[in-house]
Amino acid sequence: ILRDPTHRDARGYILPSDQADFLTAVKFINALRKANVAVERATRSFTVAGKTYPEGSLVVMGAQAFRPYLLDMFEPQDHPNDFAYPGGPPKRPYDNAGWTLAFQMGVEFDRILDGFECPCTPIEGYATPPAGQVASAQGAAGFLLGHETNDAFIAVNRALKAGGDVYWLRTPITAGGKSFGAGTFYIGAKSGTVAMLQKLASEKGLNFTGTTARPAADAVKLAPRRIALWDRYGGSMPSGHTRWLLEQFEFPFEVVYPAGFDAGNLASKYDVLVFVDGAIPSGEGGGFRGFGGGGPDASEIPAEFRNRLGNVTVEKTVPKLKEFLEAGGTIVTIGGSTALGYHLGLPISNHMVERTAAGEEEPLPSEKYYVPGSILQVHVSDHLPVTAGMPHDVDVMFDESPVFTLGPDAANHGVRPIAWFNSATPLRSGWAWGQGYLEGGVTMAQADVGKGTLYLFGPEILFRATPAGTFKLFFNSIYWDNPAGGGGTAMHNMR
Repeated sequence: ILRDPTHRDARGYILPSDQADFLTAVKFINALRKANVAVERATRSFTVAGKTYPEGSLVVMGAQAFRPYLLDMFEPQDHPNDFAYPGGPPKRPYDNAGWTLAFQMGVEFDRILDGFECPCTPIEGYATPPAGQVASAQGAAGFLLGHETNDAFIAVNRALKAGGDVYWLRTPITAGGKSFGAGTFYIGAKSGTVAMLQKLASEKGLNFTGTTARPAADAVKLAPRRIALWDRYGGSMPSGHTRWLLEQFEFPFEVVYPAGFDAGNLASKYDVLVFVDGAIPSGEGGGFRGFGGGGPDASEIPAEFRNRLGNVTVEKTVPKLKEFLEAGGTIVTIGGSTALGYHLGLPISNHMVERTAAGEEEPLPSEKYYVPGSILQVHVSDHLPVTAGMPHDVDVMFDESPVFTLGPDAANHGVRPIAWFNSATPLRSGWAWGQGYLEGGVTMAQADVGKGTLYLFGPEILFRATPAGTFKLFFNSIYWDNPAGGGGTAMHNMR
């Protein structure tokens, strides 16, 4: 063990400035700076352990006063197996078993095991992203923006708010000597566009490249989305965190309570409905966390708040949601709310089951399978627009989350996997008892329902507005709207 490099503590961590979403890496570093972790920025390129890092790369040395917090943010948590008695069920931890922030945020970094030096200067206060630029602006018909950066959606939202023309390109394009893949955003040049983009480049560090080319015929023109975010009387914490996230990325939205969904005629008011964990009651597939009913007595609630009472129900609300989907709407479900897939009769089933001696399927008991809040890795499809800008393997926050098996006829019914477990050991940080049962299970899927699209995100892709590495799945699901009807048309070579 003492000689195994995997068990050695790092002398430091290097975050390359040329990673796909360096702006998110800067946000991660500022989470460390808030706890006074010392961070340095490279003033020129340098080489460590045979690898060259560009100017602007961020360096965090291990030998410093706040080392315990530093390790918590970079290294995986190894929660011990904890059982009430031999052969008994696992004892539930008070909170999450794994939370490594660098994993959650999708930050690329290298663990440096031997001592090293770099041409660096300390960061005072908070780190700022390197200034972006608006290149080739003279005579440009539009500007290209890569899909890999979360903050690209701030630019999309500002452009749409200003009445600009924004397209999602489906075929690659070359401009300024640089190749842009399918999924690139195209912002049309209008009066005031250059000034807006220059402000975004300065504030956010985004880079825009002008082009004289027009969007290809297959490009999808984006439109402002009318988003309804579910909440309930007294407040849902996941909904509150999602509200904050939507605000940070400048998405327009409206908070809607159960009665608002039950009123129907949803397609006339909204384009996207968002149901976070705890919004939709469980289905019959098993493996879903319970859904609390009841509620306060309306007579004891001030009149102005009574319209917030009630719950989403299978009998009254789900038919309205189905009607919304069939009319062309998009519904995003997260965690336990993916039970909507069962209510709509999709060809999916609970993956976390075992066959009894009588030949029946029952949910796996906790003695065999148990995953409290931990970070697991899933493999992501590269054939769907919802995964645009995503790497092939993604760390997700998983908390006894739903896992599906798609029926043999799923594809014929417009149901496709977005992400799945392709390993028997997906645990990255925390605790996953019986994790081998996860292999082959689909953890995210999408389905065509009428003209609309239903997204089923089993893991907590927005957990406490923290896992920036999975934000794009949510943002993409909001904006992708296949003009042919149904959001699932395959889009190859998205990366």
